[in-house]
Amino acid sequence: MELESFITLHNAIERGRKHPPPVRKRKISVEESAGAYSFETIRAQHDFPPYDRSAVDGYAIISNESISSSRSNPSTFVLTGSIFPWSDERGKISNGEAMKIATGSQIPEGADCVVMLEDTQLSGNIVSVYSPARRFQNISRVGEDLKLGTVLLRKGERITPPHIVALKETGVASIDVYDISIGILSTGNELISGRVINSTQPFLKSLFEWKGFRANNYGVVGDDTLAIKKALDGIKDDIIIVTGGTGPGEADLVPEFVSTNGELIFRGLKIRPARTTGFGIYRGKPIFIISGLPVAALIASENVILKLISIWSGIELEEKIIVEGKLQRSVVNTVGMRSFVRVRIVDRGNEREIIPTRTTGSGVIYSVIGSQGILEIDENS
Repeated sequence: MELESFITLHNAIERGRKHPPPVRKRKISVEESAGAYSFETIRAQHDFPPYDRSAVDGYAIISNESISSSRSNPSTFVLTGSIFPWSDERGKISNGEAMKIATGSQIPEGADCVVMLEDTQLSGNIVSVYSPARRFQNISRVGEDLKLGTVLLRKGERITPPHIVALKETGVASIDVYDISIGILSTGNELISGRVINSTQPFLKSLFEWKGFRANNYGVVGDDTLAIKKALDGIKDDIIIVTGGTGPGEADLVPEFVSTNGELIFRGLKIRPARTTGFGIYRGKPIFIISGLPVAALIASENVILKLISIWSGIELEEKIIVEGKLQRSVVNTVGMRSFVRVRIVDRGNEREIIPTRTTGSGVIYSVIGSQGILEIDENS
């Protein structure tokens, strides 16, 4: 693998976008949907609240009858009943009357405000009001939160707990979400022997599940073409990731296997870490070939695999947070290579410092744990 044959990250994405897997969906209950990506744009099916309701515990009255209310000169009303959120009847009041009302209850006919309990006193069936009330005071108006037709969730948007509240309150019980599954296979005699711990495979599974996808691990196979073929043929997921076997060594068989038995779209990127990343098609499925070293696998996943999944499906991945600061020491970069440098971000008074922690070491995962960000240096810097 010569550097001259490597392609830029941009070129890799442009090539990869032409080979999408089928886009699938599945229907799940709203309660189970947090973290998934909506396959449909959903609008509010009715106004919410669906009626004027009380925002406090208190008494529903006619506001202009309390204009002169004060501690020394309270207005008085005859209590005619109580109303609760579960009440079948809305209730009705006339001049000089009040109804006791609980938070969330529908405002009785004739009332136009609610006075909080703290501003009242009940003696027998007489309610004394000690402060003037204005029209619609302490009332949540119909449609105040959501209007009929309001977009609650866009297609491709990730579902959050607040979305679930809005969906449930407007009557949505189930939802179609993207059904993207990823199968992960690790290769390498060193993993079979146990001399090297296979930490990258569970790392990748947790990473993609954390991002909102289904991920399945398919164990480890040695550096053997027949074993690799048997394992790959057993993967039922939409997208395949193979770790290990990406380099130029004699035991690195995966790129050649894909080239012979499928189509190798690219092999080798002008990035570091993860420059041995490859991509192809095997049995009609996208297959990513990435380093078995965890940091390289992270960079490949974040900048190649997830980016292409987003392009293929239209889902909205969480945007990266970009911060500015003063680089505390120079970082050497090879012209023509895009580098991803692990950094610590430290705020000292009014100044933000960016401190590189590691520029090499694709297997040193602690350098990621001890970092707060990634400094991306483009090919021309």
